[in-house]
Parts: sequence; structure tokens; C-alpha cells
Amino acid sequence: MRSKIHYQSNICGGDFQHVKDCFHAWKQQPLVYRMSQHMFEGKREVRPLADDCVFDDAEVAQRTLANTCGPNDNYALAAQIHSSERDMWLVMAAYEE
Repeated sequence: MRSKIHYQSNICGGDFQHVKDCFHAWKQQPLVYRMSQHMFEGKREVRPLADDCVFDDAEVAQRTLANTCGPNDNYALAAQIHSSERDMWLVMAAYEE
């Protein structure tokens, strides 16, 4: 039987230090759909996808993160997005079911 991969993600604004602060806060919060588990459980830190990689499309950033992060990673990845509406970071981690 093949395992299924699912993703947890969240967004925030600010610089990467703010992303790290948000990540730490998110790890204290239970998942809405699984109250016995915390968000980003098992992930020790968040890392930027690439130092100078900035996306102008959130969907492209999401696909790139999904293709890059793996369930065995002990960290989450963050992609910086500069869209016409606002600047933000998308943080994502992969998990195996």
C-alpha cells in the first residue's frame, strides 16, 4: 500500500525573522481538523526555499514548495511571495499518512 503525502501550510508577512517567530507560535497551536496534533508537529525549524527566490504568483510558490519539501524533512520550507496585492511568506511542510 502506497502512503499518501499531505501538507500543512500557513502564511504570514514581514521579514524572515518574523516567519521564524510565527513558525514557533504556530507549533503551539492544535490543528483544527485533528485537535490532538499540533501544527508543523515534528518539524524543528523553518528554512527559506532559496536566498533570493521570490515568487510573484502564490500558486507557483505553492507548487514549488510541494515539489521541494518531503515528509522525512525535519524542517518546513518558506517561499517569499511579492504579489500586486501584498507581500507574504508561504510556509509548508510535508507529512506521510
